[in-house]
Amino acid sequence: MADYQYRVRNRQGNISRGVIKASSEEEAAEMLGQHGLVPIELRDSKDVSFFSKEITIKNVTVRDRAIFSRQLATMISSGIPILQSLRILVSQTENSKLADIVREATYDIEGGESLSNALEKYPHQFSEFFVSMVRSGEQSGRVAEALERLADNEERNYSLISKVRGALIYPGFVISAMLVMGLLMVIFVIPQLTSLFNQSEAELPFITKVLIGVSAVVGSYWWFILLFIIVAVVLVSFYVRTTEGRYNLHAIFLKLPIAGRLLQKMYLAQFTGAMEVLVKSEIPVVQALMVARDIMGNKIYRQIIDETAEEVKNGSTISGAFEKYPEIPMMVSQMISVGERSGELGKSLNSVNRFYQREVNDAVQNMTQLIEPIVIVVLGAGVGLMIIAVLMPIYQLVNVIQ
Repeated sequence: MADYQYRVRNRQGNISRGVIKASSEEEAAEMLGQHGLVPIELRDSKDVSFFSKEITIKNVTVRDRAIFSRQLATMISSGIPILQSLRILVSQTENSKLADIVREATYDIEGGESLSNALEKYPHQFSEFFVSMVRSGEQSGRVAEALERLADNEERNYSLISKVRGALIYPGFVISAMLVMGLLMVIFVIPQLTSLFNQSEAELPFITKVLIGVSAVVGSYWWFILLFIIVAVVLVSFYVRTTEGRYNLHAIFLKLPIAGRLLQKMYLAQFTGAMEVLVKSEIPVVQALMVARDIMGNKIYRQIIDETAEEVKNGSTISGAFEKYPEIPMMVSQMISVGERSGELGKSLNSVNRFYQREVNDAVQNMTQLIEPIVIVVLGAGVGLMIIAVLMPIYQLVNVIQ
């Protein structure tokens, strides 16, 4: 007897899946047929290899969702039925995880479910914002238009995230490389030179004495230092997983000297872009706020939006609620206020979004130009300290010997 994975359709047209034991594939199909089930897919569990399962671990990125939305919108606009469009995307999607999700979605739609309900089963890959936009398109009969707006928003977010990440990777890599090189010097190089320096009568520079002391401590108590680092990392990891810890961590991010302002502009661009799409799709304001809240990656702004939604329920305006928070610039509140009074909230949100898109672009460009000379200065200072700490004592020792 072998295990066969199956996907079947019942008399009502609903799709289900599971595993059945049978001596052959034909016997498994016959057993399913006896229960009024029509096999759609039937295969031996052994054919699902370990390696093929591992490939599906890959997650769905913002870029993947943007491409998926754009391609699906294009095909639907061209008159291709949604089910046929999804089947085409299964074979064309590069991301294996997304391809599996789309394949499952086709089975659910065959069983009578809507696209939004099918995607709602994958909250880690498709946010409430994404699902709500698709559902609004289904209700209005404008799925292609909703998907186009989704694609535009996902592409904007992908561009923002890529630029911010690119600006922070370079200095992070350089600083990490400097720390690793310094640690290797302390562990391997300085101990080799310590005995030589101790035998000489030359006066050592202060920085050399400091390095020798640090090297001695690391060499003698490396196990304690390693244990301390591990315990500290574990404790901090547990703390930031708590509501209070994550809130405090996100508050620290927003207060960083340069990166904090950049992150603030990025969050405001994401929020206004999402709200613009939701409002233009005629989703109620309170619901739009709660959906837009879920795409925010910062607890501070999530709490602000939660409190704003409560105030809007009680008759307040978005602009009136935003005026209370220093994290929301006055310009944002004023622009939203203009849109609320004129009935053109979507247009005002678009203006704010385009403004912060430009602000993020300018900030990233300025940061990149500023970081390069700072990194050069830091590298030069690090090299200079190493020369003073290591090469100068060796040079003095050579002069004494001569």
